Amino acid sequence: MTIKIHYKDIKEELQARDADDALSKFKKEAAKRSPFLQRAAINAFSDLKFAGEVVSRANKARSTSDPIPKTAREFLDWAQKSGFVTITE
Repeated sequence: MTIKIHYKDIKEELQARDADDALSKFKKEAAKRSPFLQRAAINAFSDLKFAGEVVSRANKARSTSDPIPKTAREFLDWAQKSGFVTITE
């Protein structure tokens, strides 16, 4: 699958084997572009904890109540629906 990320200042196109691999790569890109303390926190999160944090922060910013994803696929579906990624398989 090909993932195009359009989240904050991340504008990347990545190749991933599956949803779990895509989420892991999304997290690595976010960590790379974050200030030191945020990077440390992101790197300490599991991939799903990171996904939940992204959704939680987006909910707060947009005053929405989207559910926290339980799988990488749920996160990618949410991210695509929210306009943060474009996925082609």
